Amino acid sequence: MTAVLPEQIAEGAGTEQQQTQHEATSANSPESDGTGEGTGSAHELKWLDPATLRVHPRNVRDDLGDLTGLAASITAQGVLEALTVVPHTDADGVPGYQLVAGHRRAAAAVMARAVAVACIVRHDLAATEEDRAGQAAHVGAMLAENLHRAGLSAVEEARGVQAMLDLGESVTKVAKGTGLGRKRIAKAAGVGRLDTATAAAVTAADLTLDQAAAVAVYADDEATVGTLIEAAEKGPGHFAHAVTRAKQSREAAEKAAALTAELIAAGRKVLTPAEGQEATRINQLSHEGEPLTAENHTACPGSAAYVTQGWQGVVEVCTDPAKYGHASRYGGGQLTAGTGELSEAEKAAATEARRATIAGNRNMAAANETRREWVRTMLGRRTAPKGALRFAVETMTSDPRSLSRWLSGQSNTAQDGASADLGIEAPGLFQTVKGKPTLTSGEQVPDARLVVQLLAHVAGGIESGMHKGTWRNPTAADARWLRFLTGCGYTLAEVEEGIIAAVEARTSGQAEDADTDADTSTDEDADEDDDEDPAGA
Repeated sequence: MTAVLPEQIAEGAGTEQQQTQHEATSANSPESDGTGEGTGSAHELKWLDPATLRVHPRNVRDDLGDLTGLAASITAQGVLEALTVVPHTDADGVPGYQLVAGHRRAAAAVMARAVAVACIVRHDLAATEEDRAGQAAHVGAMLAENLHRAGLSAVEEARGVQAMLDLGESVTKVAKGTGLGRKRIAKAAGVGRLDTATAAAVTAADLTLDQAAAVAVYADDEATVGTLIEAAEKGPGHFAHAVTRAKQSREAAEKAAALTAELIAAGRKVLTPAEGQEATRINQLSHEGEPLTAENHTACPGSAAYVTQGWQGVVEVCTDPAKYGHASRYGGGQLTAGTGELSEAEKAAATEARRATIAGNRNMAAANETRREWVRTMLGRRTAPKGALRFAVETMTSDPRSLSRWLSGQSNTAQDGASADLGIEAPGLFQTVKGKPTLTSGEQVPDARLVVQLLAHVAGGIESGMHKGTWRNPTAADARWLRFLTGCGYTLAEVEEGIIAAVEARTSGQAEDADTDADTSTDEDADEDDDEDPAGA
C-alpha cells in the first residue's frame, strides 16, 4: 500500500482552506527558514498533505479502528501532535514520505479534508526495504510511540517485537529501542508467532500480553486455546485456574506418551486404557502359588500393559488369566476381568462414575496449585487482608487439629508440599535449613507483619490438609477458608464452589464444627481413585 486508506482519501480529496492558518504559522516559526520547512538535518518539520503520505508496510496496528471522533477533533482543532515520517521513494521512483508514527491521525486528517498536517521528517531513520536494520528501527519507533498510548493490542505489540527480531535485531536492541523489558520481549515473541485464527481470537477477547503468552503455549491445541480464551473473558481468576488445568493436563499427557513410547520400544503389547480395564491386573493374580509380577509375567502370552495419567503410570495386566492358567491371588471366587460380571448398563455407570472421580481429582489438583500461588502472593503483601486476625483466631479455636499438625515439628509429604507451594516454613522442623528468614520462621518479622505471619501459619495448617480428593469429603474448615479467600479477592474454581455448596448443604441448620467432620484422607488415598481414565484422556 502506498496511501492512507484509499477510500478515505477519495472522500477527503479537495483543497479546503481550513489549514491555511497553520501553514502560515509554520512558515514563520523559529524552526522554519521561511519556506515551510525546518532546517535540522536529522529532524525536520514539514507541513505535508496527509493524502500523499504512504502507509508503512510494517505498521504494527492491524486495525486503525473507528476514526470518526478523531476526524471531528481534527476538523475543530487540527492535528495537535506532529506525525513522524521518513523520506521514501516508491517502486516507480517517485519521491515522497512514508509514515512511521501517526497512521490513525493521518487517516483521520484525510477524512477531515485537512490540506496539510505537521510532520517530523526523520532523516536519520531513512531506509530502503532491503535495509533490515533500518526497517527494524522503524518498527521500534512505532512500538515506542504506541506502547505508551492506549490501544495497541497484545498481538499488535507482539508482532511488532517479532518483526524486529526477524529483521535481525537482538533482544537487547529491541529492549533499548522500545523501552520494553527482556521478559516482556520474550513473551511477545511467543505471541507474535501465533497463527492468524488464534491471534484474531486473542485480539477479539482483548487478552493482555501475559494472557496471550499463556495461550501461545497451547497454540497447537485448538480446544485448550478456546477454553483459555473463554476463561479469560470471565476474569483473571478464572483464567488462572484454566491455565493451571491446561498445564497439568499437558504434563500428564506428555508423561503418558513417554511411558507408552518406552513400552513400545521394549516390544511390549500396549493396550488403550479402555482395553486395559477389560483385562485383569496382575497384582490380583498368582501362578502356581506364586504372586505374579511384571518380571515373572513377561513370558505369558497374555502379558500386556496400559498407561494411565494417574500416579501408577504403567499398569500391568493379563488379557486372559483363565486361559493362561492364572488364579486369583487371594483365592475364593471366580476369576473375572476388568469390571467383572456386570451388565452393560452397570459397566457404563461404573465407567461414568470413574470418569467423574478422575475429573474431580484433576480439577481439585489444579485448583490447589492455583489457589496456593494466589495465597503466596497475598502473604507477600505489606499488610494483612481485612478480617485476617479474626479469621486466624477463629480457626485456631474451631480447627485446632490442622494447626496442631502444622506446629508439631513432624514433617510429612502434605506439609512439605504446602510449605513449598506457599513459600513458608512450618516451625520446629528438625531439618530446617538455616539461612534467610522466612515469613513463618519467627525471625526478623516487624510488628506490622505479625498478623500476616499468624495468617501464614493458619494457611499452612489448612493447606496441608487439602489435597486433590478434598472435594469428595470437604470439611467446614475447608469451606470457611475458601470463603475467607473469596472475601480477599480470590476467584474460586468450580470445584471449590462445589466444596462450599456441599458443606452448606450438609451443615444447614447446624453450627459449623470443623472437628466433627474432619477429613483424614490424604493425596495418596485420592491417587487410588484416579490411576486410570476410562475415556483414555
